[in-house]
Amino acid sequence: MNILLLDTASKKIEFAYNKKGDFSILKTLEEEKNADDLVYEIKKAFDGEGFSFQEIDFVGLANGPGSFTGLRIGSAIAKGICSGSGAKLIEVSSLDIIAMKYAGVADKQDELVTCMIFSNSRTGEFYYAEYKGVERISDYKTAVLDEIIKTNSIFIINEKTDYSFPEGLKVVNLSEKSDLQSLYSITKKLIEEGKISDYRLSEPFYMKRFYGD
Repeated sequence: MNILLLDTASKKIEFAYNKKGDFSILKTLEEEKNADDLVYEIKKAFDGEGFSFQEIDFVGLANGPGSFTGLRIGSAIAKGICSGSGAKLIEVSSLDIIAMKYAGVADKQDELVTCMIFSNSRTGEFYYAEYKGVERISDYKTAVLDEIIKTNSIFIINEKTDYSFPEGLKVVNLSEKSDLQSLYSITKKLIEEGKISDYRLSEPFYMKRFYGD
């Protein structure tokens, strides 16, 4: 099983290729590069290893929420690769990836954590969901920070930011840690569960309505 992993949901653009259970490629683009450089970087890496796009069985895509432009580009690349190679698409919530990352470094696995991604940093709005370990225990939601922090939780973000959080709020920033291992673990689990997306209908998470709307 060969899996290409794409994460363009934040300013840190990453991709990887797991070939039959081993990572043959793990790459984070340099900070001055963005999602527009991703196709070139993937092709260069594949050519350097002698790999073919036709070998790809699945594309695991961090599908947001996150950067509006980054998600559009990542979605377009994933759909193009699936169309051209016959690979199947696996869409992974970026909030679930954050929860998986935190579970990997947490001292306790039963803590209540709230994973958050900026929707509008100027107004203090976030996409978020609540988790115990890697188990999501709430719907995906959006709200201003004042509403979100009413829960007794640890708050997890995944982006370098100058945003000023209230004093005393326990905020853990995981932006220095790669998303790729977590994206791979979730992608593999979704494959095993048969949760395969139709790439022709796929769209980034920011375009979708939240549960309960």
